[in-house]
Amino acid sequence: MLKISRSLILKRVIALFFIFLHVASVIGCGYGFQGGGSVLPPDVKRVYVPMADNLSPEVGLTLIVTEAMRDRFDRFGVVSVVDSQAAADAILKIAIVSVKRDTSANASGTNTQLKQNAIITVAGELKKTTGEVLWRTSGLTVKRAFANTANSVVASSPDFAATGFGSADLANLGDREITRGAEKATFELLATDVATLVYDQAVSPDF
Repeated sequence: MLKISRSLILKRVIALFFIFLHVASVIGCGYGFQGGGSVLPPDVKRVYVPMADNLSPEVGLTLIVTEAMRDRFDRFGVVSVVDSQAAADAILKIAIVSVKRDTSANASGTNTQLKQNAIITVAGELKKTTGEVLWRTSGLTVKRAFANTANSVVASSPDFAATGFGSADLANLGDREITRGAEKATFELLATDVATLVYDQAVSPDF
């Protein structure tokens, strides 16, 4: 019994040792929890995010994209979002370059359904107030599909939950109402996708 106990203890010590080495190597490579790292200079702690420029005909997207960007940059505490350029170390400018919609076929068994896609492209620049450019992109594109008929709604999906509809509501809604609600929720999700991409590229890209 004594030999077995010592053997088990030894195995556990060895296992813990290798776990420690793995954790140490991960930390040494600069990895950590999402949003925890930063490639920004030490003197960039406060970022001003003005209203996004909107070159698309979708007027409502200006506020949606701007708020998503501010929320993302303020979430992890790496930088703080301030209310004025005078209080900032850097300025993040975002432009909504285009918003497009297209239709694609979704085959399921012997049936083929058409689904609508919303596509947003943005350009962006993060620049220190001294003029130094920290990050810049001429175009980031994100795409999501949304329902355009009651038959194409997946009521159990997270995207459907974001519309604010309940399953029982579908029978009382026409395709036009479903499309409008789904499209609005999709734009909000796309804005979050864009903000995530911008943050990941400008602040915490993979090391």
